[in-house]
Amino acid sequence: MIEKRRVLVIDDEIEVVELFKKRLEKAGYQVLTATDGPQGFKAAVEQKPDLILLDIIMPDVDGMTVLRQLKAQESTSNIPVLMVTAKGMTDSIFEARKYGATDYIIKPFQWDELLKFVKRYLGMYAK
Repeated sequence: MIEKRRVLVIDDEIEVVELFKKRLEKAGYQVLTATDGPQGFKAAVEQKPDLILLDIIMPDVDGMTVLRQLKAQESTSNIPVLMVTAKGMTDSIFEARKYGATDYIIKPFQWDELLKFVKRYLGMYAK
């Protein structure tokens, strides 16, 4: 049996997390979820997902802080991270790239577009 590729979704909006989970599972991925930065970082360290979708804007510990933690931790530094951001946050996009984000997607987006990103980065960073 082929092991499903694992995607970790980190977003503080539970509805968004559930929607990502539903869509990605339908596309054949195993989805791990976290609703805040510390929980997401812990899940990444413990579960070693194949790809992380990380929201930038979150209360307390934002996505940029989590990104820096992920890239500083040896066990998670090579996991591709796709930042999810709102339209018009170009400064955040540049900052995310500086800290090691693999790419970004701007909300609102088409699900087909997101799935293309996921497939692309899971293919490029195959285990």
